[in-house]
Amino acid sequence: MKKKEQKSVDSVIKETNKETKVENFDNNVGLKDYKFVIILLVVIAIFAFSMPLISTGIKKLEESNFIDNLFSKNNDVPVDNIDNKVPDKVEIVNADKSGANAPVLRDGMIPVRYNYIEEKWVKANADNPSANSWYNYTEKKWANAILVRENGTKTREFYENAAPDTIINDEDILAFYVWIPRYKYSIVSSTGFQQIDIVFEETTATKTTGPNYITHPAFTFDGNELSGIWVGKFEVTGNSNNLTILPNQSAVVNQNISNMFNSIQGFYNSYYGLNKETTNLRLIKNSEWGAIVYLTNSKYGICRNKECTEMSPYNLDYSSDEGIKSSTTGNITGVYAMNGSVMEYVMGNNNGVVGESGFDSVWMSENRKYYDNYSDGGEGEYMRGILGDATIEFGPFNNGQSSWNNSFSKFVTSENPWFFRDINNSIYSFSGYTGGAHYQVGFRLSLS
Repeated sequence: MKKKEQKSVDSVIKETNKETKVENFDNNVGLKDYKFVIILLVVIAIFAFSMPLISTGIKKLEESNFIDNLFSKNNDVPVDNIDNKVPDKVEIVNADKSGANAPVLRDGMIPVRYNYIEEKWVKANADNPSANSWYNYTEKKWANAILVRENGTKTREFYENAAPDTIINDEDILAFYVWIPRYKYSIVSSTGFQQIDIVFEETTATKTTGPNYITHPAFTFDGNELSGIWVGKFEVTGNSNNLTILPNQSAVVNQNISNMFNSIQGFYNSYYGLNKETTNLRLIKNSEWGAIVYLTNSKYGICRNKECTEMSPYNLDYSSDEGIKSSTTGNITGVYAMNGSVMEYVMGNNNGVVGESGFDSVWMSENRKYYDNYSDGGEGEYMRGILGDATIEFGPFNNGQSSWNNSFSKFVTSENPWFFRDINNSIYSFSGYTGGAHYQVGFRLSLS
């Protein structure tokens, strides 16, 4: 009886073990199936996570290729690391081989470049690496910088500390500037419209005064030699209580010269970010206007192989295909509104005559560094011009017109003692006026 019972118990255990094995078998088969599903889900998750990074990389590659095709290449540019040796350490190589001095950023200025894929200004890498470079004058790509609001959609501190390629929100931008590097030039006088030979030079280089090359006078200010100057990319916009330097806006007009000069000083506050202790901000001088013009009429601007294209009248849609034709480079990096916008007062004066400027004789005598002074004479006495100011060298002249695109050209006199530029849609034009307010006359800034 006991044996039968034992046998019965053993049978139950065997049956139970059978069932357990079956269950375990079924469970094992399920795990294998799930493992495949889990692996598939993990792969999908990794792919989904990687897509934004891949997309960003593709965009950067697309932009780099776009820029390479957009700007002209110079086959004479030296190639770095020509032996293809692996360097001991990674070093950023400056993209610009023109010899231009690196831009000097002042307090509050953010280096920017234009992202052609996003169609936005983004923070540039101030080290100017080859990929997505800040500037390259050989390729007619001039350096740009901006001032931003202290507190906007982002703070100024955010942009100052942001990584390169960070998009700058349009509503945060207050002013655009373009860097004009120090150079010497050679021009064939009295032969008319031509390509000007420009050679960039270091601040420490010995100044040349001819006969072949002349160090441009705009790079000497108040007895100091400058590595370059910043100029307003556009005319001053906004209003007298809230000045800006922005595209697609009307210029501030109808002010006398002293009001223009004094209103500029408003940029020296926390709203804009410029520091008066480290920056000299001013109404652009006649010679500084000339410095832009000469660089424009060179291989770094609108000329190539001794042929120069004519700039189109300023188009407020500055980034459009038509708009960029009014730039000093024929692309978005140049200076705008120097031909075809309002006329512009510049700081050039006939022998200290105050006129209707709003200044007085004391100011004129104590602030000579802020204007170019010309000897007294008649409106047709062009020999009074300063070499480099885009007056005397732009002859020959006939009936108040220059041989450079038949530009209107009359000199300052005691009756009209202050220069203004951009007459009859020409960057090369000039004339004299009283210095008083006029509804068609605006102004532009420079700083160093």
